[in-house]
Amino acid sequence: MANFISLHDLLTPQVILKAVSRIRKFQGRLGRWVGFQPNRFNPDQVSLEGPNVRYGDTRFVSFRLDDVTRVVGKGRAPGTGPASVPANPVGDVRVSCARFHEKVRLLGEFLGNLSPIIGPNSSIDAGGQSYIARQTVHLAEKYNNTIELMTTGMFQDNLYFQLSGDNLLPVIGAPAAPNLGIQIPFQIPAGNKNQLNLLGTGNILLVGWQNTGASLIKNCLQIQAAMTQLSGYQPKHFWMNSLMWYNILLNSEVRNTAGSANTPFASYDRVKEKAMDGEDQPEFAAELRGIPWAQWHIADDVLVTGSDVDPTWASAPAAATFIKVCPDNTIIIAPDPSADWTEMYQGAEYISENAGQPMTLKRGYTFWKEWVTQPSCIELIALMNAIPLLYVPKSIAFATVAGF
Repeated sequence: MANFISLHDLLTPQVILKAVSRIRKFQGRLGRWVGFQPNRFNPDQVSLEGPNVRYGDTRFVSFRLDDVTRVVGKGRAPGTGPASVPANPVGDVRVSCARFHEKVRLLGEFLGNLSPIIGPNSSIDAGGQSYIARQTVHLAEKYNNTIELMTTGMFQDNLYFQLSGDNLLPVIGAPAAPNLGIQIPFQIPAGNKNQLNLLGTGNILLVGWQNTGASLIKNCLQIQAAMTQLSGYQPKHFWMNSLMWYNILLNSEVRNTAGSANTPFASYDRVKEKAMDGEDQPEFAAELRGIPWAQWHIADDVLVTGSDVDPTWASAPAAATFIKVCPDNTIIIAPDPSADWTEMYQGAEYISENAGQPMTLKRGYTFWKEWVTQPSCIELIALMNAIPLLYVPKSIAFATVAGF
């Protein structure tokens, strides 16, 4: 006997989110690592947010820029009062979430022609359930990709929203004229970018790492010392694409430190985590013998903006832009993931799921459905108010390590 379920029960938010979590793995490696996305398989998972997510009751959020202090306290002679010290300087920031809002329309005519999807009393069989679930997965993946794009935009300090009619398109880099864009400032110091003049005493990176004779290990030790001195956070994670990793493995200093009998890396393993569908994640992390305190993450993920379809490289619409999460010739440098230095803020908004129903406050990423009579259809609607927050801008760096 066919397994039928009513449309009403099938399209509850709980069922939709559970379908999303079980059908397909998400691709947001950088977002999962930093805690903005789910990163462990849970058969009862009904949330799309990771551990470093902060929820609010509005679209707006205020926070303070802060640094870890390295200042020691003052001793005082017995019988004397406390020494007067200045308050720790902080910067107050107020931002508004980016609002993402889309819908997919499922026409009754189309559903009716997918026999035997429609069952008794407008119920849906397994084939229909799978089709509708995959439409919700499509929306969920787009919003997951959006979180990933905002994450890499934060690390690069180069996140913009391009104005396109009533739409705001998240992009990396300032939109070309005549397009208008709004930049999200993360206030990463200029010295934490490009060739890394971290302490204002000159660039650390003087020879590009594509040169086998570059002082790669020395550069990493300089970066570790300077960033720890600058922010109090020790850089431990280096994110790059495969071509940059290839250049690192060819480096003479890296190979000589390992010795002729060994590989340059002490470990090069698949990340021991389960993806959302329970399968092993297709990602790798490595440790180099000469730099044992650093973990190297290799990611070649690509996102697409400016297109509603998933184009190929050869047949992309003119408006489509391909964005590498880890761009060529660059490395993202960061400490261990922690809500102390970054969080993804998930704001809230009042919605009414259908005409005549009371409004309810929905936080973070939410789904619902609406019934439409002209034409007869179901609209699957997704809404998310979100923005990454960087509390300690000095704690990360976006380095240009090759191409010069």
